[in-house]
Amino acid sequence: MSDINLFGWKMGGPAGRTGHEVLSAAKDGVLPTLEDPQTQTNALRSADTLLWSYDLSHGHFEFKGDLRNLDLALLSGRLTLEDITPVFASGEIERLEMALRAQEVHTAADLPGDDQVQCMLRLKDLRLVYFKGRKVARHLLLGTLTELSRDMRRVSRSATAGSDLGLHDAHSDQLTGLHSRQGFLAAARTFLMREGDYDLVVGDLNRFRRLNEALGHERADLVLGILAQRLRDAFGETSVLARLGEDEFAVLTQRGFPRVSERMRNALERTIVVAGFDIHPTFSMGAVSVEGGEAALASAELLRRAEMAVEAAKSKGIGAVASYKRDLESDGLTRLALEAELRKAFISGEIHAWYQPIVNLETGVIAGFEALARWEHPKRGVIPPDHFLTAARDLGMMTDLGTIILSATVKCLTKWRAAYDLPEGFFISVNLSAPEIERLHLVEDVSRLIRDAGLPAKCLKLEVTESDVMRDPDATARVLEALRDAGAGIALDDFGTGFSSLSYLAKLPFDTLKIDRSFVSTLTSDASSEKIVRAILTLGRDFGLDVVAEGVEDATVAARLHGLGCGLGQGYGFAKALKNNEAEAFLVASIGL
Repeated sequence: MSDINLFGWKMGGPAGRTGHEVLSAAKDGVLPTLEDPQTQTNALRSADTLLWSYDLSHGHFEFKGDLRNLDLALLSGRLTLEDITPVFASGEIERLEMALRAQEVHTAADLPGDDQVQCMLRLKDLRLVYFKGRKVARHLLLGTLTELSRDMRRVSRSATAGSDLGLHDAHSDQLTGLHSRQGFLAAARTFLMREGDYDLVVGDLNRFRRLNEALGHERADLVLGILAQRLRDAFGETSVLARLGEDEFAVLTQRGFPRVSERMRNALERTIVVAGFDIHPTFSMGAVSVEGGEAALASAELLRRAEMAVEAAKSKGIGAVASYKRDLESDGLTRLALEAELRKAFISGEIHAWYQPIVNLETGVIAGFEALARWEHPKRGVIPPDHFLTAARDLGMMTDLGTIILSATVKCLTKWRAAYDLPEGFFISVNLSAPEIERLHLVEDVSRLIRDAGLPAKCLKLEVTESDVMRDPDATARVLEALRDAGAGIALDDFGTGFSSLSYLAKLPFDTLKIDRSFVSTLTSDASSEKIVRAILTLGRDFGLDVVAEGVEDATVAARLHGLGCGLGQGYGFAKALKNNEAEAFLVASIGL
């Protein structure tokens, strides 16, 4: 048998018994434990790790193992947090501090006298790996045990039966320590066997993808860990708590007052400070009531209903809550029908580009258009994008949609340039979704369209959102630079609503900023909105960028924007999105032909 490091046991080789001997001992029930000093020393050496424990009472660490690799050889084995801070890899000290704070808060109440946290420090990359300690610390410090293969997991479970080695199975979420989806279904099944009235609430964390993109995965994981601990604090051991997916939590508990959704919201929607950022989590929640006992609803069906209610809550807006009702079933069937019809719409040519005017705020003359997708259903009429874009995204059809709108826009530009004397710098902008940015042949296709149509530089403008840019800024930068070199203009849409660093304004090849309508619509009524608009306009001038204000609904807002120095405006105050022929009529009227 070859050498395998398994939880510090070296199976084969000079550091311990042979693999055959270890497995034989395990079968006989005489496998030595890691509490044995010699075994522990051999295990630490072979696993290339250090074992440390933190004494809450005295505030110091005690290491077991060879400290020479950490340049701590001349120090005492008892070190303070300040002493060892330089030792850890980037981000690890934050995880450690959070676990220790959680331990200090809960030790007295939960386990009197349990005043130590124990962990392993893996020397090859200076990362923390859970070894032994309280549950609250274990879940926050869980690190790299997932690297073990399935066979190694199986052997370790049999070899360490009855020990404190915290290896998680499929029923436990490895990041938070809550039940996984599979674990929730099993636990809920048992929980609901008891007579009583219960509520299940599923909460979906809003805008988590943007948070992940802005802070990075490790810090976003810290947020999830904090949220999980808040659920434990609020509901304790008498409820079934779960992390069902990346950003979805669930609570099944006995019905009472306040309502479960209110308790959950009060627990979770409090500010979290991570890496200097104030994070304000909000949740869309779905609730369903159930009676326990022999005739209780199956846990899988209960969860399905709750998640259906979550989708209903999302349709109401960020932070809403919805309860399961029978009519949601018909809504679900409607969604299936919508998706089936949408597939047909792409084939039968029901998806069209409509055009919303963008106007020069100084002269009132048309400066360009933004191309927007519309579904012209043969029976239901025009279906706006907010009714079908989510379905298109879920079906993986965003690149197909983008191709349709881009091709239609280039044809429109070619026709109008041949027929009319267009204003200097006239353009039509097209939105690029994240899947389109990542599409392999996007640059070649755009380059060919521009070249074949003979379009001047920036006549075709491509818009990207902050959140899509931040998915992978470096890769996006390369794509956008190639698109600019191919002759396209590049606009940053929804500016001010995301988490992007201002440094990207200098690094990425933008020529246009678009101020989000949320700031423009409240410009004359909210002083903070005006300050934000002023700041964006200043940035635009400093970086030499055009600025377009979206959501211009009336002449008062248009005049105020012009007074602040904004060059271009777009919104219902000028016109809604128009069909091709209507947009052409608007163009002709604007340029006075």
